[in-house]
Amino acid sequence: MAPLPLFYSSITVLDRNTHREARLAPAGKPYAFAAGAHVLPALMQEFAPACRDTPILFLEEPAGVSPLFMVGMRSGENCFVDGEGRWRGHHAPAYLRRYPFIGGEVSAQQQVICVDGGFAGLQGTEGERLFKEDGEPTEALQRVIAFVGEYSEAAKATAAFTAELKALDLLQTINIEIRSPDGTSSSFSGFAAVSEERLNALPDATLLELKRKGYLAPIYAHLISLANFAQLGERAVAARA
Repeated sequence: MAPLPLFYSSITVLDRNTHREARLAPAGKPYAFAAGAHVLPALMQEFAPACRDTPILFLEEPAGVSPLFMVGMRSGENCFVDGEGRWRGHHAPAYLRRYPFIGGEVSAQQQVICVDGGFAGLQGTEGERLFKEDGEPTEALQRVIAFVGEYSEAAKATAAFTAELKALDLLQTINIEIRSPDGTSSSFSGFAAVSEERLNALPDATLLELKRKGYLAPIYAHLISLANFAQLGERAVAARA
């Protein structure tokens, strides 16, 4: 059985009968659930807005290559979520903005919207209803459906992007050492980054094909993001103060 996605304790299909009275409560601390995650899933389309302050790395696994935002210097630490559960960065990851919802498949032809069954925000009597009295989706749920669909399409595009990086052998394993202003340091291994040397050695025709596919911009945004480790160390010191 496949493990549940990060932050989800159980996944339940959103049903017009079971969830007819459900309301999406206003999030008092919108990203508090992510305060203990030092890496977060990333989409290719997010690299440009996130690269100003967030290191973007890749994790190579048997199932494929996953892009990640590094948001903490140690396990259990997220330097971008403050004590009020607010995101303190230029770009809040789409993975967090999608929660507690997620896309699912009944079959290849039938897509469904699912929700984290352990999400307390659907248990109360306050907030926006998800279904009307007749069982049709409210405007709030229609926005959720649209965003989940957009996320799913972006995730597919991201998978194609990372598969291309892998096929062209552009990824190399890197060791990361972050030194903070207070003198502490953290080391990470097992992550990968695009090799500028390998990228620059590609034939012109291959580079043009990467440009045509829209892959060069996220590659360069990723490379720019690697300058943010010092800033991450500063955030960590400030968060622990």
